Amino acid sequence: MLFCILAVFMAGFLSALFYDRHRSILLPAISLLFLTIIAYFGSLTGTVLDGATIVQQVKWVDTLSIQLAFLVDGLSLFFALLVTVFGLLIFLYAHRYMEDSPQINRFAGYLLLFSGSMLGLVLSANLISLFVFWELTSLSSFLLIGFKHKDEDSRRSARQALLITAGGGLALMAGFILLEIATGSGYNLTEILSQSEVVADSGLQSAAIILIGLGALTKSAQFPFHFWLPNAMAAPTPVSAYLHSATMVKAGVYLIFRLNPLFQEAALWHHLLGAAGALTMTWGALKAFQEDDLKRILAYTTVSALGILFMMIGLGGEAAVNAAMVYVLAHALYKCALFMTAGNIDHQTGTRRISQLSDLSRKMPLTATTVALALASMAGVLPLLGFVGKELLYDALYHAADPFAIVYLALLFLAGALFTAVSVDILYNAFFKTGKLRDQPIREGQLLLTLPPLLLAVVSLLTGIAPGWTIAPLLKWSAASIQDFAPTMKLKLWHGFNFVFLLSLATLLTGVGLYFLRKWLRRAQKPPWASADFLYDQLIAGSEFVAQYITGKIQNGYLRRYIATVIITFSMLLLAAMAHGQVFQSFSTAPLLEGLQIYELVILALIVLATGFLFRVRSRLIVTATFGIIGYSIALAYTLFSAPDVAITQFLAETLTLILLILIIHRLPSYTLKTSIARLKYLPVAILFGAMMAVTAYVMLLQEKDTGSQAYFLEQSIPKGKGQNAVNVILVDFRALDTLGEITVLTVTMIGIIALLKFKPNNKKA
Repeated sequence: MLFCILAVFMAGFLSALFYDRHRSILLPAISLLFLTIIAYFGSLTGTVLDGATIVQQVKWVDTLSIQLAFLVDGLSLFFALLVTVFGLLIFLYAHRYMEDSPQINRFAGYLLLFSGSMLGLVLSANLISLFVFWELTSLSSFLLIGFKHKDEDSRRSARQALLITAGGGLALMAGFILLEIATGSGYNLTEILSQSEVVADSGLQSAAIILIGLGALTKSAQFPFHFWLPNAMAAPTPVSAYLHSATMVKAGVYLIFRLNPLFQEAALWHHLLGAAGALTMTWGALKAFQEDDLKRILAYTTVSALGILFMMIGLGGEAAVNAAMVYVLAHALYKCALFMTAGNIDHQTGTRRISQLSDLSRKMPLTATTVALALASMAGVLPLLGFVGKELLYDALYHAADPFAIVYLALLFLAGALFTAVSVDILYNAFFKTGKLRDQPIREGQLLLTLPPLLLAVVSLLTGIAPGWTIAPLLKWSAASIQDFAPTMKLKLWHGFNFVFLLSLATLLTGVGLYFLRKWLRRAQKPPWASADFLYDQLIAGSEFVAQYITGKIQNGYLRRYIATVIITFSMLLLAAMAHGQVFQSFSTAPLLEGLQIYELVILALIVLATGFLFRVRSRLIVTATFGIIGYSIALAYTLFSAPDVAITQFLAETLTLILLILIIHRLPSYTLKTSIARLKYLPVAILFGAMMAVTAYVMLLQEKDTGSQAYFLEQSIPKGKGQNAVNVILVDFRALDTLGEITVLTVTMIGIIALLKFKPNNKKA
């Protein structure tokens, strides 16, 4: 499994470098890679259908008992096949769709980076690796949404998607940490899922549900984070077809599916998902009905469909879970097909607006067939898979004991009717209505633009006709992974004339009626301030204003104020820590006077007198010399206290500082001595800092020392470090990596300073 993920990443790396020049080689090679991965997962189907779970582990952070683990059960196998099968079709489609783009290398690399990230996410059996892949999907989707980086809308949409999904990712990580604290399982997903009672009794369950719920809601564009997905339609159509119908937005769905066994007894889990899903489902369907752009219509119906899935998991129970699993597949099939046909239409006609399209059934018959099948599935028309999924949804809600089920059922009926109205609107006005495009030379798209969506639409038809033996065997084990029950999914197309069928029929009739009322209903526009997108913009603008205000107050350009702020904050924290540790209750200065030598007092007096002399000096040169006296006196003290290495370092530092100051002193502005009050206002800060550092050093001196590490370094410096100076050996051998890091930081800083000095703008020319 790890090899499959790494192979996709490697393919993305090679594509980013060579795809434009070697596409004739890379296209079949990448297609073969996808087929190989599909075949590999297909070979595991028999094992999974027997009820087994396949786990592969690799040592990762052994000291923390964290393993890089991957698992294949019914749920992960289903989503892995979804990622790879749809990934293959989308890659073939994108090859033709983006063939004229000068940035096809970058696009292919980003797309495969996303594929590998999504594959790793659905296979992860460790919460740390799941989070890493989760964030990689956010990063790669940011790159794909902002692919047209010269376009302001693309940049804004990409930033918005990244801020929301990555912010949710941080909440998700916090939730994972709480689960680890509660279970102590080394972030092992399988172990965590088996400890639902431990999590419930830990007192951390509610916080974990809220944090993990935030991660899932943001990723799958659920209320109140629903607005980023329609804006992400600024991405190229292959991106929308892959990320925003079949894969990325399903990551949040996968997460709640995967963690449902852990929280299925928690009321907060069901209320959070159910309420968010129901609101999103209704809002998305209403917004889709008001749109004219094909991709935005499909985006809003995607948001609504994802809301249905969240709502069903919030409902809970075997019937709801089974219905959700079937609907995941039905939605992926028809929505991916519709996105690709929308791109095909845009590619051939130059527009995606329904009001500007007409008579496409004669000019693009294959596309018309695909759209008709896919829209029929979205509306829930017999015998498409969407019909099977819709009946299962209705049946689960109709027989549910949940008090909110009747509300969910009514809202689902409304959403289904709006889906039907949207389907009729697209099919009739774009394909069968005679209009402006009647005499224009429009023709069917190329094979790779028409065949992949047609294939998905046909699969939706075939699986709808015979769901029992085509999809039920795998989906029942996928559903069993979501909730603890025996895999008993029984699917068939026709259940007779019952209440659920009549409800489905009523949904279609209501949808047709809504279509005829569309002009009146579309006039009802909400005010701009009620838009979540508007509120997001105001939030960002407000954050920028607050940041600028705080920056203006804190970063005012006065270095002395910066230093004073740091010193005061540090001293207060140190004082609080000492007070909490009751340091001052046993504090005594008596040991300080024991064994005090006269030369130590002389050095101390010299330092104090030189420091006081600084307040009276008016010459920068004398100030510099006085600083040198203080520094050399401190170095002398180091020497007397048997610290020659530190003393040498201090001598060198003081000498270099003096030389540098003398070299630049003539370039500095005239030196003005402040008034007495101005000079003394920072004196309390200096005294506070000096006192706290002195007390800290003294307290540390009195602490009992753990001589274990000290003895080890002294004993091993000669045999292992080949040096008699233990301090030097520690720096260059035992802690060589730390020293290298410090050297690297200094080197980078030096390069930055040189760059600033060398490449500064020429003011004379300006």
